[in-house]
Amino acid sequence: MDYFPLDVDMDQDDKLIVPIARFGMQGYGIIVKLMGEIYRNGYFYQWGEREQYVFASRINVDINTISEVINECIKWGFFHQELYERHNILTSKGFQKRYIEAAKRRKEINMSQDYILIDAAEMSERFKITLIINNADGNKVNVYINKSKNDETSTESTQSKVKESKVNKKESNNKPKRPPSRQQKAYAEDSSPYRMALYLHSKIMEYAETLGVVHLVRDAKLQSWADDCRKLLENDKRDKEEIKQVIDWTTSNKFWRKNILSAGKLREKYKDLCINMVEELNQGGGAGVAEKGGSRKGHDSVHGRSSSQSGALQVPDDELDKLQRQSLQMLEVSGHGHH
Repeated sequence: MDYFPLDVDMDQDDKLIVPIARFGMQGYGIIVKLMGEIYRNGYFYQWGEREQYVFASRINVDINTISEVINECIKWGFFHQELYERHNILTSKGFQKRYIEAAKRRKEINMSQDYILIDAAEMSERFKITLIINNADGNKVNVYINKSKNDETSTESTQSKVKESKVNKKESNNKPKRPPSRQQKAYAEDSSPYRMALYLHSKIMEYAETLGVVHLVRDAKLQSWADDCRKLLENDKRDKEEIKQVIDWTTSNKFWRKNILSAGKLREKYKDLCINMVEELNQGGGAGVAEKGGSRKGHDSVHGRSSSQSGALQVPDDELDKLQRQSLQMLEVSGHGHH
């Protein structure tokens, strides 16, 4: 590709907030240059020893710094971890989608069976292009042919094409319009999904304030967050109070509060969060939570109960048994999550 699109708010991407926060403008520049190398090659970039030294020499940055930036990008999902570990390539589903969109004017696009992350049939239909999938030997293993392009190359006369176009246009105008999808829906500010998204964002902002990095998380896409919250409620059948409990625990936990920075990430890791939370409750709650949660100040944020100076929760045995039973029920339900 000769050029590639660069979003004006790329630095607000959930997958790049931490890498850019850690490495600043140097990290941002390395990421953009890597994107250029990927699109120059197509939809992936081979990242072997030779490529690493050539790239480091080309941009005049220490190779260890570049490796640290890449590892951080992989950790947060900007690059696909499995393909990096298996084939030493830098790519992602997003890179592949944008590549196909940019190359849609070509007669056909060839992609490797080992590297492909997108739904080839969906992309072929969406962008009206023929996608050919090849194996490691270069042999075709699947071909997704766009029928509309084949119709255009048929031997029918120009007159019949015009006639067919008019008929199709008339039929198209008569067809009822499909209702907008869920993703197009604007959530009212008093709706449950939006309020839930706003609550999560406020908890993340509180933690960001303690670090002095509020500017990195201030401009959240709350409509998108609300849609993820709706999916948690409707698709995953999660309970509102349970979600609030998980949010409170997550944004106070020393490890997870640095890793859950959006509603999408909350939904993706929801089962893991439930399991971790339940494990802490079953280990006695107070001491474990205080140790991992950091600045609890003698208070358990999951259940709102005060703790003693030693950090252990003062909960009656019968109440603790009740909490543990509820936690185990939550864990059992979490086992049927969406991932």
